[in-house]
Amino acid sequence: MFTKKAKLTPFIYLLIGLLLGFLGSKLAIAEKATDTSAGKTPIRTVEITIDPSQQDELFEQMQKFAEEWRYAIRIAPLDENSKQFIIEMWRLDMKLVGIYPSDPGELKISFYYTNPAVPVPGMFFDTEIRDMKNFISDIPGATLNVK
Repeated sequence: MFTKKAKLTPFIYLLIGLLLGFLGSKLAIAEKATDTSAGKTPIRTVEITIDPSQQDELFEQMQKFAEEWRYAIRIAPLDENSKQFIIEMWRLDMKLVGIYPSDPGELKISFYYTNPAVPVPGMFFDTEIRDMKNFISDIPGATLNVK
């Protein structure tokens, strides 16, 4: 009888440990996704407002923008219901991070230096934001405002 309990107890502890590890990793991923540039001040921030029914078009335009400017891009759900997404773009000199929707139909994207020790002139951010505005203008009724 004691032998069965002795064998079962480590198994239960192992299961609890795996469950806690899984839950902890999920929380860490969600926290990282919502604050990938913690402690860093964005160089520029833009707000894109669209009709929520045009979400796929927004993602398509973000992918076109990333391709045009040679960014790697990741658009990934933050929750199981796929109602909130993180959009990240990065390359050697700049990175962009946004959460959609931060409010219904609104995407806030912050622009950062990839390496703050090697800053990029502000005019490069401005040029890319103007081009992003052109991509967003292909979505009927969408607006892009620089904050």
